[in-house]
Amino acid sequence: MKKQKQSDIQLATLKKSLLIVNVAFFAFTAFATLISYQFSDEVSNQTLVNAVYIMMFISVLFFTYGFWLRSKASGNRPLGNFSGIYAIVISISLFLTSNVMYEASVEEGTIHENVHYLSFSLKQYLFIIAILSSLIFILSSPKVLNKEVHSTKVSVWASLLGLGIIIIAYIVMMIIKNSVFENPGTVMDAYNILVGSVGFGYLGSAILIILSRSKSRK
Repeated sequence: MKKQKQSDIQLATLKKSLLIVNVAFFAFTAFATLISYQFSDEVSNQTLVNAVYIMMFISVLFFTYGFWLRSKASGNRPLGNFSGIYAIVISISLFLTSNVMYEASVEEGTIHENVHYLSFSLKQYLFIIAILSSLIFILSSPKVLNKEVHSTKVSVWASLLGLGIIIIAYIVMMIIKNSVFENPGTVMDAYNILVGSVGFGYLGSAILIILSRSKSRK
């Protein structure tokens, strides 16, 4: 009876976590789409705007799948896979939004830079996420992943490590911005969205890498 009650509590917690993730992630993609819509009339490259709308459609599909997954609630691994892939969808959506904002500002005349932002942002996006993902792959030791660690100390150190990696990545991106652009302040809004896209890309990649490594070593 006690075990059944504990199982019910865990199931309720899982459903609550999935609901929070599903609604929050959908809100991010809706936010990105709204920004792109506001700037859409100022952008000459409508392919970027259309790509954002496509990502919003994909997000709607994931949002619907999230509610189906919540009703099924078969375990933590499906929740992890869902969260990881959805985070990558948001990451791509924010990346496209950053480019829409930048192009709109160029058309409005508020940005005057000799930088091809799409190629610059894409290289930076892929390069930083690749480095962070490689770091997570190295740090996600199978010896740690395949043990049930109940130590609060370990959890705290793991959280601090993840936070430290994010802070370092943010500092590096700010240094790149100040080095590449002649007037960094004018690109701040679009660049902050790019930073957010890298953050979600790192989050999604980290979740999927950890799940994959823990599964392969079982």
